[in-house]
Amino acid sequence: MQNKKGIALLILRVVVGVIFIAHGYVKLFGGIPGFTGLLTNIGVPFPALAAWALAILEFFGGIAILLGILTKLASTLLAMDMAVALFTVHLKNGFFIQDGGIELVFLLLGATSSLALLGSGRWSLKMVISK
Repeated sequence: MQNKKGIALLILRVVVGVIFIAHGYVKLFGGIPGFTGLLTNIGVPFPALAAWALAILEFFGGIAILLGILTKLASTLLAMDMAVALFTVHLKNGFFIQDGGIELVFLLLGATSSLALLGSGRWSLKMVISK
């Protein structure tokens, strides 16, 4: 049973990590001005600083989750990011992603919350390092 749990966490980490790496990459390498504008429009204080911080969090947090290092910390921070995005940006657009709704953000909130509670699992860099 432990092996199945470890494999399930590995699959979850790979999927979630890749998604956050991709979103962080787009923001870091060309999307900061647009993301800063979005954060300005929703009233985030210090929107340029927040845009950089969130882009870095998504990119490097995604890498950490993918590799299985600092999984609980990265997942907790990304869950908070997704909760804020859900309530400040996506909720007013309904459920479905094609309308800018909560669908993907809600899924990522659930996935990162689960990883924050469960950690990286057996098949992770953390386990390799700790041996």
